[in-house]
Amino acid sequence: MQRDALAPKYVRDFQCTGSKCPDNCCHSWNVGVDPETLRGYRTNPALIPVMQDKLIDNHDLSSKETKPAYIKLDPATNKCTLQEPSGLCKLQKDFGEAALCVTCDNYPRSYKILGEDLTVTLSDSCPEAARLLISDPNAMELEFAPLTLSSKPQAYQIAEAEHYAERYQLLQALITLLRYREISLEMRLFIAGLLVQRAQALLEEGSDTSMQDLCNLFFELIGQGYFQQQAKELQKTNDGALGLVILNVLVKEPPHQSAFREELQAALKGLNIKGRKPAGQEQLDKLQQAWKKHLKPFYKKHSTGLENLIVNWLIRDFFPIQSKNLYDGWANILARYLLLRTLMSGIALQQKTFEKKDLIRLSYRFGRGVTHSQLLNRLMLELAGRNLKSNTAFARALQFG
Repeated sequence: MQRDALAPKYVRDFQCTGSKCPDNCCHSWNVGVDPETLRGYRTNPALIPVMQDKLIDNHDLSSKETKPAYIKLDPATNKCTLQEPSGLCKLQKDFGEAALCVTCDNYPRSYKILGEDLTVTLSDSCPEAARLLISDPNAMELEFAPLTLSSKPQAYQIAEAEHYAERYQLLQALITLLRYREISLEMRLFIAGLLVQRAQALLEEGSDTSMQDLCNLFFELIGQGYFQQQAKELQKTNDGALGLVILNVLVKEPPHQSAFREELQAALKGLNIKGRKPAGQEQLDKLQQAWKKHLKPFYKKHSTGLENLIVNWLIRDFFPIQSKNLYDGWANILARYLLLRTLMSGIALQQKTFEKKDLIRLSYRFGRGVTHSQLLNRLMLELAGRNLKSNTAFARALQFG
């Protein structure tokens, strides 16, 4: 099935690697089965013997209507009970893609409709999607053109929020800004935060200045080097408060039976955090050491990979179109990035190196870990409770030198 769609280059390049996948999507997920597919599993004579002992009824009233059942996981391995030793799905192998439920058919694709236009992104929790995002500097080049969709594409309609035109202009400006490679990635994040803050005030208070004029002004100021000194002055006042909150949220993260847990343990070991002992000045010093020795050289070579991840988060979440409060939405994206950077720092210290392959592996494991836990939500609550969910607090945590 083909349809005209707005999609980044990496979506068009994507092909599932099947049995060659280093960490396939057939484990650790509670895969919900949609009603239409479930009827087929329970009425199709060919599928009944395969599926009769592979399903669990969903008794959650909030989700039962759209996902009346789940596919069982093997309690010993946490793998899907339909997964064969080769790593492939028995359903897909024996009956083709049409036999898959919507969840399995669509993953890692995310389909969203804005107005009449279909937008497609991929989840960075997929190893191949993460590899394409991080390896190809042009992965986020957008194109509106025919795209081959999965067999059962389930698209979510995005409501056109108040001030839709202004929010769409801001989204375009943020994508342009985050892909402006003449300045460092973290400087771009700092400026983006200022732009979002000003845009929020414009929408709330009204102004003779249009959103387009505001975005144009910021680009003029970037060309003049206006923000560099402001960023450096802010960094001088960094007391490490936000960094400590991130570290201690990671320390308290409950154990997972997942590869993300391996990354978390490696990062905590590299930062010399043992047990549940709270992080302190020693760990803040280690973060600075990791930046200077490992991450700063890494960013000079491979920051486009991180840039692509962040831009993908923006488009996937339709920020700022779907965010009622612009700055809350931006804070969520920046907190996610700082969590990832903190893990990168600890892993770099533990390994005594950090390479592109490490970011690819960490990215898809991080994507799964954050999606299937309350880690990011806990961090946002901690930051709000400590009055650290502000542009100034985030700016102090960024690295500009």
